Amino acid sequence: MAKTIIEVAKEILELKKEALNPNKMYHIANEMGLTKELNLNGKTPWASFGAGIYMDIKENSDSIFEVVATKPMLIKLKNQNINLEAQAEKNSEIKESKTFYNERDLHQLLTRFAFVNDNFKAYTKTIYHESSKKSQKGVDKWLYPDMVGVSFEYRNYQKELNKFIGKFNFLPIKIYAFEIKKHLSVGNFREYYFQAVSNSSWANEGYLVALDIDESDEELMDLIKRLSFSFGIGVISLNSQNVDESVILARAKFKEGLDYSVMNELSVKNADFKKFLESVEEFNIEKEYRSKSEFDEILNAERLESYLKEKKIKG
Repeated sequence: MAKTIIEVAKEILELKKEALNPNKMYHIANEMGLTKELNLNGKTPWASFGAGIYMDIKENSDSIFEVVATKPMLIKLKNQNINLEAQAEKNSEIKESKTFYNERDLHQLLTRFAFVNDNFKAYTKTIYHESSKKSQKGVDKWLYPDMVGVSFEYRNYQKELNKFIGKFNFLPIKIYAFEIKKHLSVGNFREYYFQAVSNSSWANEGYLVALDIDESDEELMDLIKRLSFSFGIGVISLNSQNVDESVILARAKFKEGLDYSVMNELSVKNADFKKFLESVEEFNIEKEYRSKSEFDEILNAERLESYLKEKKIKG
């Protein structure tokens, strides 16, 4: 007999022996293969999972769950003895340190890295999701990537070869999608990773990107390895001290086909993405100077150094 949301949540809480957010419970259950039995359809099955738990607490007087915190929502089993103070102290250790820059300030770093790194050699473009056509609240949550990119693999081919490929085959390109965060920790990684899964899986390769990830955190590195293996979204650690030496902690799985239905939705709703597709389609090797202006500007080393100091990303 298939398990219910309540049974799966109970199993996770008994296993972890700590108060958990329903969203985190879902992702733990998903890693363990327990969510397949639940038949949660839609783009946000973790939300349906959480809703099942919330409704049980609200409407079932005999609910086995107890809410012990609201921001964020943390739930434990009523019969569990948990040292909440110790857990709060542990959670506080992984909170992000205060920074003066915002996530979008990191776009310039990724633009530089994606262009100079041999694994990409890509042009990027920022997607301003706030300028998208307005939809019903929540409908487009986790639809828009922060940045998109393209590498024209034929850019350095001989002219004769490009003519040959253009006549008998498709000129090779690769499309990327990027989700950018300031900081990754064990506490936030699952949420951010599945956000990247949601808004990047339509591309040939999708990446979650953050600044100076602590590579000495074995638990975090293990999470990155396991989720990337299971879901195919890669992870990039930006290096503010030397952007060109940023590290790809996990390579994305290359997908041969693009999800045109999602790309069409993005194009209809967002002018930046529509323009990106036009720029890719019209790219001309012989007039590359024109096409470059339609993507995000690539700063040289000197200008990037000034930018990092201006934005207080680097002291």
